[in-house]
Amino acid sequence: MIGVIPPLVPPPSPLQQLISDPVDPVALLPDRGIEVVYGLAVVADGGRIADKNITAALAWGPGFGVIMSPAAHGALFVRPDSDRAITVSPKGYLRIPYRLRRRVNLYLGDAVLLAAYPERQRLAVHPPSALHALLEPSRLELLGGTRR
Repeated sequence: MIGVIPPLVPPPSPLQQLISDPVDPVALLPDRGIEVVYGLAVVADGGRIADKNITAALAWGPGFGVIMSPAAHGALFVRPDSDRAITVSPKGYLRIPYRLRRRVNLYLGDAVLLAAYPERQRLAVHPPSALHALLEPSRLELLGGTRR
């Protein structure tokens, strides 16, 4: 009887490993239980911010009145207000008043993270100072606890 020679298979290439090897799962955060829509905006002249996805999700059209209040952790909370102290502009902008911007260290040209909760008609505006506090644990882990 003649013996069969096993085929010679080269080791997998890095691309093949990416395609076929199992991926370690990343731990997922628990379900928030409520829909959230995220957006980014840059603070423009007069404190104007806008993100069309956010205003569409919240269904806040021109003239819609809101009130803004600072949160303890540095964000601004925005909710509907019948007194219309602050309104959505005809072009879809919200204007953050000067005093509120100073209270949360928000300056013209700063990028802000927006988190809208359409079911509750609420919006959170996270300025850079609030994001620094939020991201501090990641920074420490990434940089090994160094301050520089």
